Amino acid sequence: MNNNFTAKKSLGQNFLHAPNVISAMVHAGEISKENTVLEVGPGKGALTIKLLETGVHVIAIEKDDRAIPFLEEKFSNEIKSGQLELIHEDVLSFNEKRLSNYILIANIPYYITGEFMRKFLETSNPPIRMVVMLQKEVAKRIVDAKGSILSLSIKSYGEPKYLVTVPKKFFRPIPNVDSAVLIVNNISKRYFTESGINEKYFFDVIKTAFAHKRKVVIKNLEQIIPREKLNLIWERENLSTNARAEDLSTEMWKKIVGNP
Repeated sequence: MNNNFTAKKSLGQNFLHAPNVISAMVHAGEISKENTVLEVGPGKGALTIKLLETGVHVIAIEKDDRAIPFLEEKFSNEIKSGQLELIHEDVLSFNEKRLSNYILIANIPYYITGEFMRKFLETSNPPIRMVVMLQKEVAKRIVDAKGSILSLSIKSYGEPKYLVTVPKKFFRPIPNVDSAVLIVNNISKRYFTESGINEKYFFDVIKTAFAHKRKVVIKNLEQIIPREKLNLIWERENLSTNARAEDLSTEMWKKIVGNP
């Protein structure tokens, strides 16, 4: 078996060498045999091994041409038995709508974090939960009480939880930043459906609110919501006119966007 392919910088690869972290990711998935696990970026298969040990059906998506023959050889028995389905594809092109009752566990290239999270949260067929390796600072901002576009996007679809910090020394090659495992539970569109909020309009408002960070949020929102309506919302909710977009909670955005 050729185990000599190295991490490719252009694909944002850093291979994880931390059995305890891998076990924590599998445990956090709360996997049962009735589920399917969608694993993204199996690399050399360290996480794949632990997932297969649970007895669950695993679909592993790998973009790297070099990894496919290695994984096909390493997991030949599991592929033959049907427990493992190996797909050579870019995850951003993958059709997740063919899956059911699935849990997403991923060690993704960090440069696609935003697009990746949007794909699997905004879809009409989201996972039951997500367990994802991210840059530590990004994961911290997502769970922070103060918002960002990515944080608000994730919190409007599910409940993010910071699981564990993963120091950079546990990766090969060693990256420049530490990582963290993030869990997103209770994924649904209830935030929108229960309030009658249009998803596209919500994100149009959010993007407008964050467009000019030096401006107070009410000034930014004037571009998309009439000022007199904003004044009524600000007065009713006792919001400071000096508040910035990142100061507002997910629930407050629901009130603002739900009352344009």
